[in-house]
Amino acid sequence: MDLKTLTALGWSVLAAGAAWADTTAGNMIGTWQSELAEQPAPDGSASAYIQLTMTLDGTVQTLKTEAFGDPAGQQPLFTYASVGPYTILGAHDPVDGALAVDFVNDKSELTIFVDAPDLWRAINMQDCPLEIGTAVDITDCVSGPPFLVTDCVDMDFVLVDMGGDRLRFGDQTVNRCETRPSEPSAFPFFRVES
Repeated sequence: MDLKTLTALGWSVLAAGAAWADTTAGNMIGTWQSELAEQPAPDGSASAYIQLTMTLDGTVQTLKTEAFGDPAGQQPLFTYASVGPYTILGAHDPVDGALAVDFVNDKSELTIFVDAPDLWRAINMQDCPLEIGTAVDITDCVSGPPFLVTDCVDMDFVLVDMGGDRLRFGDQTVNRCETRPSEPSAFPFFRVES
């Protein structure tokens, strides 16, 4: 084997290691954003286009969900924001390189941009005092999914990979009030440069 082949092999091993490095408390910190993706309402009615932004600062997590009525993200429907502490528990063995993390939601707010009673019923916000353009605390008025997240500790995991540029949580179809996921979600977040 010549020097050129050995050097190429060495670089490929280093690149693979960087892509699948272990998640640490430090490399989780930052702002992460998903791509804008179509998602049907929980009742199967019309779709919305959703983009998530997660910020982890070492002790507090903030999740912002922006929903739009169009695939270009030009017609805002609502913005949901939740804030609360998180605790890193250690390695999550079922997922190589991941950390088990418990998330708590202390506060939830919703800002609506359109008058759409059918949509608010579809996402269980019909009992909330919603007002167009005003952030409303919905912590105690949500009557079901997808934003009923204050009743339990969210047992999840965090996996930072692709050289620190991609963050993934656990499979979001698992009831994370009862069990921690053992597979990553198919929907990644990407680091947002500040």
